[in-house]
Amino acid sequence: MSHSYQNNIGYWIKLIFRETSRLYDQRLAQYGITTSQVGVLVQLWNVGDGLTQKELHERLRIRPASLTNLLDPLVKGGWVIRKQDAEDARVKRIFLTDAGRSLEQVCGGIVEDIEERIQQQLTPEESALMLVWLRKIHSGVMEGGEDRGKDLHSLFIENDSE
Repeated sequence: MSHSYQNNIGYWIKLIFRETSRLYDQRLAQYGITTSQVGVLVQLWNVGDGLTQKELHERLRIRPASLTNLLDPLVKGGWVIRKQDAEDARVKRIFLTDAGRSLEQVCGGIVEDIEERIQQQLTPEESALMLVWLRKIHSGVMEGGEDRGKDLHSLFIENDSE
């Protein structure tokens, strides 16, 4: 018996995620960063500078090695710096550079443009209802049903390479 994945909600969510990620990556390429790397920046913009690498990988729900793979190019590109924690030399804290801070407005514009493209497919009522449904689905698929990802409100923070 064959199964048509085209009738699965998860199939369409993944398809939309991949396509929007592709659009983001195309726009971000001129800055030498990827959608997944912007996820790190979003955390620093929203929560604040000085998060530890452990805090970042937990917030992003990715493995420590995956975070290292995201951070290394951001450090090399001059968007963030790593600093040793004052109290524990084993702990590294991540800070935005001025260049990293300046990307917030650029990335916000990219998000607005792509969001507008998405929203054009729906009426305002459909958009509002879609958000309700997506939040409900998200909450239901989180570990234990708890909404640990409530701060992961941007497509930028998802990392497909886990």
